[in-house]
Amino acid sequence: MYSYMADAGLFLPCGEGKKRLPVAQEGDNIALERAYLKNRYQPGKSLLVTIKAHLDTRPKMEGNGEQKKVIVEQFIDIRQQERCSGVVPPSSLANTYWKLVELKGERLDSNEIWLRNRKNSREIHFIIHQDNKIKGFAGCNRVSGKTSYTDKHIETASLITTKKMCPAMALENTIIKVLSDADSYTIKGESLKLYNKSKQTIAQFIAIYF
Repeated sequence: MYSYMADAGLFLPCGEGKKRLPVAQEGDNIALERAYLKNRYQPGKSLLVTIKAHLDTRPKMEGNGEQKKVIVEQFIDIRQQERCSGVVPPSSLANTYWKLVELKGERLDSNEIWLRNRKNSREIHFIIHQDNKIKGFAGCNRVSGKTSYTDKHIETASLITTKKMCPAMALENTIIKVLSDADSYTIKGESLKLYNKSKQTIAQFIAIYF
């Protein structure tokens, strides 16, 4: 997981504890920085990157002495919609802003209807509040309803929406059906998956913190 802010890059290896390591400004670091700045959707937000790198000591940015830093030999790719599982504690189902990233096996950023309409729309998301009310945005309209859940199962009923029409209505109807059909869920790190009664993955979300 990589983040960049105030001219400093930080890298957290997946599955190797919670210590963030500074990234040296050498090697292929410039390609990593450029990819991050192009793909980030919130300043300072960590994104999943793949790099070829090694650790070595370099002078500290501030103060005297040296510290271990990540030396980027090759930037390989960056994945805006994915997270390391297990690097961070699981996000809470309730009181978390869950952004939709995948719908029935199709990544949202590849959905043509959404891409054509996204300049005029907010991102698709939902939040479950403490009173078990679910609220969010489904592509054209705000959506709300009631939900109940345990540590594994979830049930959402009586979803209602506002009445705005837009080019993404078919997509919105699919999203509302997915929320209604959700029977169980899993949370790994900042990633949430919803499953139907047949245990098929019907949607995937990531937690967004503001």
